[in-house]
Amino acid sequence: MRKTLIAIAFAALALPAFGPAARAAEPATWNPDLVHSRAEFTVSHMVVSKVWGHIPITQLVLVTPKGSVIPERLEATLNVAHEDTDNHDRDADLRSPTYFDTAKYPTLSFKSTKIVPTGKDDFTVTGDLTIKDVTKSVSFPVHVVGRIPDESGGTRVGYNAALKIDRREFHINDARLTPVGVLLVGYEVDIQLTVEAVNPDASLRGK
Repeated sequence: MRKTLIAIAFAALALPAFGPAARAAEPATWNPDLVHSRAEFTVSHMVVSKVWGHIPITQLVLVTPKGSVIPERLEATLNVAHEDTDNHDRDADLRSPTYFDTAKYPTLSFKSTKIVPTGKDDFTVTGDLTIKDVTKSVSFPVHVVGRIPDESGGTRVGYNAALKIDRREFHINDARLTPVGVLLVGYEVDIQLTVEAVNPDASLRGK
């Protein structure tokens, strides 16, 4: 009987570890501010200049450990069918089978597989980037630009990131040359990302 009472006492002492403490350790899901989040790209035009464009971010999943702004999970969906380079003819070309083929593949996506903190406000993300019918693993650095009070009473955070891809690896193989033998559109594409998100936790402002 005494052994039974001792076992019950130890079990009771252990309960808090599975109650409030466990709940406190649950990950925090951030609410993305898609109006102020943006994916831009640049690509060489006939070697002498660059073309700029952007692709709307339509879905964003950002999950961090409790009390942190460094993500442990990051996912995004972009609407390639609505890419915009400020030129109707060029946009039509990019949406054609020669490039993104948006009739078949209207979106591109990214899903993190590993996130490694590299400093207080920096981390490296590795994940699967899917464009058209190809999925490739990519890695890129991300910087926490800042964290401020949000009008909701919580915390607003901003991130910047940049990566480079070779479009040929995603079956975007256009190799047209100008009459003088210069590649019309470069193979390397630079991508810049700006993301804002909000969390109800006000204490994250100073972390």
